Amino acid sequence: MGKKGKIKSGNLGKSLIRDRFNSSRNKRNVDSSMLHTTELNDGYDWGRLNLQSVTEENSFQEFLSTAELAGTEFHAEKLNIKFVNPKTGIGLLSKDEKEKVLESQNKNKTLLKIPRRPKWDSSTTAHELQSKEREEFLEWRRSLSMLQETEGLMLTPYEKNLEFWRQLWRVVERSDIVVQIVDARNPLLFRCEDLESYVKEVDSKKMNIILINKADFLTEEQRQIWAEYFTNIKLKVAFFSAILAVEKEKLKDIIEEDYSENEQNSDIENDDSDKSLYTSEFASESEYESADDGSNNVNIENEKKSKL
Repeated sequence: MGKKGKIKSGNLGKSLIRDRFNSSRNKRNVDSSMLHTTELNDGYDWGRLNLQSVTEENSFQEFLSTAELAGTEFHAEKLNIKFVNPKTGIGLLSKDEKEKVLESQNKNKTLLKIPRRPKWDSSTTAHELQSKEREEFLEWRRSLSMLQETEGLMLTPYEKNLEFWRQLWRVVERSDIVVQIVDARNPLLFRCEDLESYVKEVDSKKMNIILINKADFLTEEQRQIWAEYFTNIKLKVAFFSAILAVEKEKLKDIIEEDYSENEQNSDIENDDSDKSLYTSEFASESEYESADDGSNNVNIENEKKSKL
């Protein structure tokens, strides 16, 4: 056994320091090809997009999101209290009020548009485009808020997340055909006419198609009426039903099974016919052989008689 030397004080600290600096020195010399993709961080970051749908916000959240889009800073003000009556706008409308609301809706119908993407080209930088998109989206939200305040209109919940509209802009720009899927029970309720206009604004060569889903709820006559309606307004229309598609697939499977069974039966019949032909040929050959044997016997008997 060798004699153990004395452990010097402070060796542990020196070894830790040495390990730390040596590891950092070695990391500098490491080839970049040996690094993991998560360390390089050169791939597309799918988590950076905020794709959470936002259709309703309270007044405070709406104020914060508007301030964030505008890029402004604000400070809290104390002792600035304003009482709001929560009972305003509650209750049933009278007949005159309903007529005024309908008149106001028809008057401001053209102002209810989807946000447009600002014009850009190859010289536009990403930062410039993003800032323009935020400004355009902010103006769009302000115009809708002004409609609610000045005209007293009550808007249905709409998407307030800019990332969702960016996805729509990119889809419209990169697509040759834009399909709107509407419900067959009320196609006009789910159809967005302004989207069709925006598609043509981006490129007049792009095509709009209306796909009426759940077409099994409609009779053949109703489908014909809807087809004539959309044809008259120069829109292509198609009908789709998941139930009918499933039934067609089942019918197709049944036909294929019947066809395969018929093929198997025909193969079996062909085998039987081949066997019968083979047996008949074999029987005919045996008959010829027996006939030959008979003639040979007759010849032998004639030869014997001639000798006698």
